[in-house]
Amino acid sequence: MIKREISTIWMKAAVAGGLWASFEIIVGSLLHNLHIPFSGTILAFFSVILMIAFLQLWNQSGLIWRAGLICGLMKSLSPSAVILGPMTGIMMEAAIMELIIFLLGRNLAGYSLAGAGALLSAILHKLISLFILYGTDLVTIYVNLFNFLKKQLRLNNAEAGDLVAGILIAYLLLGCVAAVLGYLLGKYALKTRNETAPVNRPVDLLASSWIRPAPGQKFRLTLLFVHLFVIPGMLLLINIFGTGPEALVPSAIYIVFLITRYERILGRLKKPFFWSQLVIMLLVAVLFWKPPGETDVAPEQGLMVGLEMCLRAVLVVSAFSALSVEIRNPRVTGALLKMGFGNAYTALSLAFNSLPAMIDRSAEFRTFFRKPLRSFSILIAEAENWLECYREQLRNTI
Repeated sequence: MIKREISTIWMKAAVAGGLWASFEIIVGSLLHNLHIPFSGTILAFFSVILMIAFLQLWNQSGLIWRAGLICGLMKSLSPSAVILGPMTGIMMEAAIMELIIFLLGRNLAGYSLAGAGALLSAILHKLISLFILYGTDLVTIYVNLFNFLKKQLRLNNAEAGDLVAGILIAYLLLGCVAAVLGYLLGKYALKTRNETAPVNRPVDLLASSWIRPAPGQKFRLTLLFVHLFVIPGMLLLINIFGTGPEALVPSAIYIVFLITRYERILGRLKKPFFWSQLVIMLLVAVLFWKPPGETDVAPEQGLMVGLEMCLRAVLVVSAFSALSVEIRNPRVTGALLKMGFGNAYTALSLAFNSLPAMIDRSAEFRTFFRKPLRSFSILIAEAENWLECYREQLRNTI
């Protein structure tokens, strides 16, 4: 049963998290469908702008992590086949920003370092995802590729540490720039918030239909726990036996079961872009894999390492897609959201049921590449209208 009352901070988090999610859907889908490089970094950059701007609008502690929780949960309930990566990435960004601002205060210095931390979390999240997907052999390949490029470009004094330091500095600066932009846009939104059109409540914002599964979707709670135990077991077998029959046979059986049970996995595996990534990784492994300290390594060894990485990637993509389906089990989501999280449950209902209208009102936001700052200022200025819409909904239902 959804609560008919909610604290002010959670109501504001519902607005911020819902608008954040609408941005992720509109812009994130565009970036990912076009396979634009560094799309995660681009999304993190604009997410920092949004969250810092919202803090200027509503100067309350705890707003960011709540908005991140709402946005992350909304991503977990989206129709996408794989949601664990984006969901955890959003929540990590929000948690890091909230922690830094709590420690340094709600001032421009705190915002700047929070933005830098959020951008660095995007790198950390990407690295963790790559290690899960391809394993630790990826480090060896990257180091050897760096040494090869250093020789070709005759940069004999260049060190891997210099490259890492350069990337970190670039991300730190990007995070600070995003925070300053968010600060300025938030201040501007305070002046223009009365110029936007009021929001008409489109539906019952406290309806619980958002937790219902898609037609024909079947869930089994047992399979959720099976996947949680089988995934690390299969990865351990691949780490020990590589592409040997001890790992290949059980992995193949498990993947076939996943494809048979979950139709969306097959759609994911049919994408040419996915296989092109694996082909590139296989070629890079053949050319650049060699154990540290060794100079003469047969290409066949790199080929076997590349095949092992490809097997691991197919297993991880398939297994986590299945896990993403089972975690949507209404029994799971209902239990998690009702265990003393009444405010979060109600806030999620408000945000989720508002999402179609938010996306519709943000249609012009698709042109943000042409006028990004103006688009963001309008989006932020509309937050007050959505907050008033939620208050009216709650007043009429209590």
